[in-house]
Amino acid sequence: MSTTNLLPQSEAVFLEAGIGTWRWDASSGEFQLSDDGIAMLQVRADELPLGVDTIIGQILDEDVAGFQSAMAELITAPGLIEVDFRALLDDGDIRWYRAIGRSYASPDASVTHAAGVLLDVTTQRSAEQYYDAFFQQPNGMHLVASIDGEIRLTNSAWQLVLGHGDAELQGQNLLDLVHPEDREATLAEMGKLSQGMYTLYFENRYRHRDGSYRVIAWSAATAERESVICAVGRDISQEHAARRGLFQAAAVFKNSGEGILISDKDGRIRDVNAAFSRITGYSREDAIGQPTSLLRSGRHDGDFYADMWQTLQRDGVWRGEIWNRRKSGTVFPELLTISKIDGPDGGFMAIFTDISQLKETEEQLQKLAHYDPLTNLPNRFLVNECLEHSIRRAQRRSDHLAVFFLDIDSFKNINDSLGHFAGDKLLKTTANRLKALLRDDDSVGRIGGDEFLMVLDDISTPDDATHIAEKIIGALRKPMILEGRSISVSASIGISIYPEDGQTAETLMSNADAAMYNAKDQGRDTFRFYSEHLTRQAFQNVLIDSALREAVSRQEFRLAFQPQVNTDNGSLLGLEVLLRWHHLTLGTVSPSQFIPQAERTGLIRDIGHWVLEQSCLQGSRWIAEGLQFGHLAVNVSAPQFRAEDFVAQVRKVLADTEFPPEKLELELTESVLVHDTEKLIENMHELRALGVMFAIDDFGTGYSSLSYLKRMPIDRLKLDKSFVDHIVSDDSDRIIAGAVLALGKAMGLPVIAEGIEQEAQARVLQSLGCKHFQGYLYGRPMYGPRIEVVLRAHLEKKT
Repeated sequence: MSTTNLLPQSEAVFLEAGIGTWRWDASSGEFQLSDDGIAMLQVRADELPLGVDTIIGQILDEDVAGFQSAMAELITAPGLIEVDFRALLDDGDIRWYRAIGRSYASPDASVTHAAGVLLDVTTQRSAEQYYDAFFQQPNGMHLVASIDGEIRLTNSAWQLVLGHGDAELQGQNLLDLVHPEDREATLAEMGKLSQGMYTLYFENRYRHRDGSYRVIAWSAATAERESVICAVGRDISQEHAARRGLFQAAAVFKNSGEGILISDKDGRIRDVNAAFSRITGYSREDAIGQPTSLLRSGRHDGDFYADMWQTLQRDGVWRGEIWNRRKSGTVFPELLTISKIDGPDGGFMAIFTDISQLKETEEQLQKLAHYDPLTNLPNRFLVNECLEHSIRRAQRRSDHLAVFFLDIDSFKNINDSLGHFAGDKLLKTTANRLKALLRDDDSVGRIGGDEFLMVLDDISTPDDATHIAEKIIGALRKPMILEGRSISVSASIGISIYPEDGQTAETLMSNADAAMYNAKDQGRDTFRFYSEHLTRQAFQNVLIDSALREAVSRQEFRLAFQPQVNTDNGSLLGLEVLLRWHHLTLGTVSPSQFIPQAERTGLIRDIGHWVLEQSCLQGSRWIAEGLQFGHLAVNVSAPQFRAEDFVAQVRKVLADTEFPPEKLELELTESVLVHDTEKLIENMHELRALGVMFAIDDFGTGYSSLSYLKRMPIDRLKLDKSFVDHIVSDDSDRIIAGAVLALGKAMGLPVIAEGIEQEAQARVLQSLGCKHFQGYLYGRPMYGPRIEVVLRAHLEKKT
């Protein structure tokens, strides 16, 4: 019930802000809650006002002591309290709440009452875990800053790289540390992030505590639903200096060892160097004053030269391969760079190298350059080309692909102890096993030492990559004979996914490499995704698989019941049985997570049998107590229904539990109906002969044939929630819902609309002729004790 009118005006102001409020009275020891507080804790009206014990009953055991301690402070003396706790709600969800309040005393200093606010802080707690995980990463300069650059959090790597500690940096703007010449570009990258774009790679210079500058390479993104930048940086100062030195060395080489030609803006030769004469055969005297066309071979048409000069005028430089002619008349290939010379006289400078020998050996070099001679696998160069090709194809098709970076654990020990011959055999055996495991469209290459790279095209979900990684690790564990010994090896695999973890070959390979080192840090003989979320998801699935095998014996499953009602007379048609799972360490696991896992592993049959048996046992108990519930609707999965002994199982459960068959309704999805239909119809009729009813769940979302439907003993159709969610505003959903209702009427089948949460949805469906409903508007899924209260209330109405 609403308690707004019971709260003093000073304590009720939060109601206008949508914040839950509470009030505790010392004389009665009871709590009063605002409407928002009631909604947060999913408290029923008949439970108000609440006693302390009732509230503690909802709080998780681990948080009860903290809540009791806060209550003790509240009762003892006037003052402020703040306590966080988790509550298990009726719908099976577990959420974090924060209670903040103050106690008030009478003139004799005894506490008379207390009041405060109740906040749902689940999102905040999740954000705290996100930041913790972010800063637990072992490598890189980690940064959290506001969109405008104010530093909020850094890790210890900043002290190592730049000499600045976290306390010194907090509150400072990162732009103050950036080199003045790099600030404009840095601002531009920050602008992209504020618009939701990712900065996958960016370099700038940061000031060290000693006044010098370091070159930092950044990967950054904005945190979801938060106006903050999350970035990871790496000191590449040495690499940057090395690159600069290479460029300088290349320039010296070109100017001293390559042919050089200088012409005026009209293309007449002004000067040439000695290398020009050695390569072309033309002396300096022969060339000066002649047009540059002196060297043309005749192998290129006019369009080629037109494009060359157009590029020169536009960009100031042209680079490429060209065929020219020597003074002797022979043609030769050269690698040519032409640069535009600025100034009053203008002109052009051409620098070229004779690449005849390179061209002559190009075919042989191509072979040597693309394959690893030991394993006959593509080498780093070719596998990189394969990856780039796969990326382009994935872009066109909007597909996903996975990159696996594999490193053999302890390879050096084997190589050192058994010799290089054994090491080579290990590499060849590994290569053969990898090729045997992958599909024809996938690529695998050896990129150096004991490292292999795999490109897996057309990955539908990260689970696909998980399954393949598990197969690879299992295959490599199998013993192999090296130097007369049976040796088992393991491998660590890092996985990056396109496009989430990168959209270039370099980024995907680098991120897979980083993930592989993370796998080694986690104990080797395993795999890790570059995305921590996907790694958690993959291992969550593995944990779910393991935990599911013991869930029944540990009594971790519970049944919840959701009412199905007839709005014409308000009567209860039945209860749909819903499975809930709360694991000691995994917490509340969503059916959308564990049901597909159970189907994939085959455990769904045992779980489905448990649900059927427990549902019938519960129904028999209610019948014995005189409670009326209509029928129990139990969902049956496709693997469970297709089992050879399913009919016998149902018959035995009904006999063992003494549950009336006519009160059991089996809900089948349309996916069950499209395989082995004749056998399915036979089983349905056999069960119908016992009195069991059938409903088609999620009707309209599958591909069931009407010719088969009319032969099946179906008692009702269930309109899928996806057609109900937007039925008020979406004409298409209204048309589909009307068609399903019309079909049901034509076939003499009642239709139950699922997922009704709003009065407006119910009104639209009622205008289309729907009378039977199921959804939060009419009752949330409730555990046994709660639903029994509802059943007794229905019974009292009848009597």
